[in-house]
Amino acid sequence: MQSRFTLTALALLIGAACAAAQAQSKSREQVRQELAEAVRDGTLLHGEVGSRSGLPAAMPHGRTRAEVRAELEDAQRSGDLLAAGESGQKLNELPSHDAHAPMLAGKTRAQVLAELAEARRTGELLAAGESSLTERELHPGWYQRAAVPMAATTPANAPMVELARAMR
Repeated sequence: MQSRFTLTALALLIGAACAAAQAQSKSREQVRQELAEAVRDGTLLHGEVGSRSGLPAAMPHGRTRAEVRAELEDAQRSGDLLAAGESGQKLNELPSHDAHAPMLAGKTRAQVLAELAEARRTGELLAAGESSLTERELHPGWYQRAAVPMAATTPANAPMVELARAMR
């Protein structure tokens, strides 16, 4: 009995919602008239351009190309450009930036390639993946042990040897 009452109430609610939605909607002719009026008034935006005529908006005539290029070169010289990344800082605001110092390479290409070859040979390159281990740490059997210099020095237990001799 209660399920019949629930179903009847639900059907009445759905019917009332549909009737209200239909009463509020505009007819096809009303929509066409509003469209024609918007086109006549110029209040209708066309596409993604954002202009009202359907053509791209004309560029404002403020500065010449030469003025813009001169401004860019000045900003590059002074470091007044945004730095790469998401910091939002300008180049001249970074702690490592000096606008007047020339950028010098620290090592030659040959030096870097020699260091790379040595690191490959000794297993000091990082292994692939996210382990942050070197190849030597990951595969210790693949690489030779580092040469340990052997020197003729007194043994580590030298004081004990002398003590033993004194006791004899």
